[in-house]
Amino acid sequence: MEYKSDTVCAISTPPGISGIAVIRVSGMNAIPVVNKIFRSRKSLDQIEPRKVTFGKIYDKDLLVDDVLVTVFPSPHSYTGEDVVEISSHGNTFITNRILELLLRSCRLAEPGEFTQRAFLNDKIGLTQAEAVGDLLNAKTRYSHLAALKQLEGSLRHRIESLLGNITGLRIKLELEIDFMEQGLGQLNKIDFLTNLEKIKVDLIDLTGSGSEGLILKDGLRISLVGAPNVGKSSIFNAFLETERAIVTPHPGTTRDYLEEAISLQGYLVRIFDTAGIRDTENDIEKIGIERSFEIIGNSHKVLFIIDGEENLTEYKKLIGIVPKKHVIKIINKSDQLKPELIQDFRKKGYIPCSAVKPEGLRKLKEMILSEIRISEEKLDSGILTNTRQIAAATRALDSIEKALNSFKQDMGYEFTAFDLKEASGALEEIIGKITTDDVLNRIFENFCVGK
Repeated sequence: MEYKSDTVCAISTPPGISGIAVIRVSGMNAIPVVNKIFRSRKSLDQIEPRKVTFGKIYDKDLLVDDVLVTVFPSPHSYTGEDVVEISSHGNTFITNRILELLLRSCRLAEPGEFTQRAFLNDKIGLTQAEAVGDLLNAKTRYSHLAALKQLEGSLRHRIESLLGNITGLRIKLELEIDFMEQGLGQLNKIDFLTNLEKIKVDLIDLTGSGSEGLILKDGLRISLVGAPNVGKSSIFNAFLETERAIVTPHPGTTRDYLEEAISLQGYLVRIFDTAGIRDTENDIEKIGIERSFEIIGNSHKVLFIIDGEENLTEYKKLIGIVPKKHVIKIINKSDQLKPELIQDFRKKGYIPCSAVKPEGLRKLKEMILSEIRISEEKLDSGILTNTRQIAAATRALDSIEKALNSFKQDMGYEFTAFDLKEASGALEEIIGKITTDDVLNRIFENFCVGK
């Protein structure tokens, strides 16, 4: 989607009945376009900027609605262009009528086009534009906080700081190359190497933040695995605090998988109650178990659940699918078991659990939270939140490692300078200094039309 300088409009609020709806118009002709259908004591080009003005929308001489209109002249607007926002009554018929009138003089905005224009007009960086989409889709307190921090520019500032450090080293190399031609080399190799190693450490920390950022945004995926009738669905329901899954005393009730999302102390957690990974002759169960393999393999954590008998056969199958460190072993129905048996299983690394006692899941929830807790200080420092950013940061780290290798092996400053340039280019992609239309299309196509 290339930048167009024409005037666009869209309804920015969801369809339906509400107190107020907002229609946004942006572009060089935004004010004249709205002036054609708006009547008040003053025309829009005469009213005070960013001041709400009462008036009426007319279709020729037919009144459509009483509205409030606000003008945001360029460049002091969200998009950096002239923007007019119309607040009408929140009725789908009314908003569509106003939109129809506007479309006689401008076109309908594409998904995310207002935010794309803000980026292309240097009102926000690319990471901040992505944060707008994250903010619209935030489901929990921490995903909301992460989006806000990125919108404020935390990641952009972190990337710019790294770019500044890399550029400083590049300048030293370029000067050294020039001085060497004159026999006046001055580079302090120890200081240069120390600074380059520090950049590598910073990039390792940055790329490592990507997995945390993805969890904050998309949720920590947890699968429940165990033999039939060990109480997986009971634990599933206890997590949800509602009867979402069907619980019966008959083995094999869950023939497919169930998925629910919860907010666990402000973090998004997606729980999958799987059909298990056992062998079966039932064709329907076979399909469910095949799906279970895929879900389990993509989980951050797997709760392996037993109810008194250690199922080593299924456990061995499980650790063939996921790393052992991703498995949390649970002995369920601990309220029905003898203390000596529970103690024996504790020694084997199992956590006692009961879905019927208020405290039955407390320790389990604490273990899950220990995997995803992210401090506000870390969010302030800037974290990666999507695969595009992670891929670019990884390329930057690879280039820095190449620069270290070429410098240590005295391959020539030209090689090191080239690697540093490659690292800078990768980081510049994250904040949008280097972009392609294809990248922009993928970022903005998932936005709603009015944003």
